[in-house]
Amino acid sequence: MSIHDIAPRPMTLDEFVPMIGQILLADCNPSPAALELVSAKPLTNHGLTARPPFHLVFRSAPEVLLLPGVYAMRCGEWGPDAIYIEQMASLGFDAPGHYYQAVFN
Repeated sequence: MSIHDIAPRPMTLDEFVPMIGQILLADCNPSPAALELVSAKPLTNHGLTARPPFHLVFRSAPEVLLLPGVYAMRCGEWGPDAIYIEQMASLGFDAPGHYYQAVFN
């Protein structure tokens, strides 16, 4: 399935909290990349959004480095859904690997 085949939809923090510590697969070439969801937290809502904003942090293995962009992600029965991620500083996370964030405003 191509990222272009996935219709955008509103996602909520409640979908991701149960997946903390689990592996999501991001569709990449030549094979999917495993990303551990290490954090899912609410953000301060300064606007009039239909759902509260939130922030996700993922970690890949040290040998996996993803470019910023939209990836089709899945975890068990969840997904595939299109999520934009970008690399970030580890900010206190101490497990080896690369860290990525997704911000839902």
